[in-house]
Amino acid sequence: MSLEEKQSKFEHAVIGIALEKLGKILKENRTEGRVEINGDQMYVSFMEFDAKPMHDLLAEKHESYIDVHYLIEGEETIGWSSQREDVDAVKAYDSEQDYALYEPASDEVLLHLKPGMYAVFFPNDIHRPGMGHSGKIKKAVVKVHVGLFA
Repeated sequence: MSLEEKQSKFEHAVIGIALEKLGKILKENRTEGRVEINGDQMYVSFMEFDAKPMHDLLAEKHESYIDVHYLIEGEETIGWSSQREDVDAVKAYDSEQDYALYEPASDEVLLHLKPGMYAVFFPNDIHRPGMGHSGKIKKAVVKVHVGLFA
């Protein structure tokens, strides 16, 4: 049994499916844009952009989707903090775009991703992707609707 197979037994089945589908799509060498997996219930957004300094980025939170950020190329730092009642959004939640923006938390944890690594962010997770010292970041974000976990 490979390390990937051993690890996947601890993931929720829906996350396992998302990663399996992403693996198949990655073999097709997709570049930028949206790729449907299951309509609006699960899809992948491929993106490529320049890493930005920490002070240039706000954090975000979603309510309708769980994000699976998978790094393809480059190095990326993603800030993470848990949602707290005493923190107000800088930009109120937009239900059509499914996000709210926040100032970074003072206790933010920094996750350093290298190609092949991924991070999963649930609706209570405030996260700040796209940080780095310099260079291009190429990644895929699988959007998984929370309704698939019901």
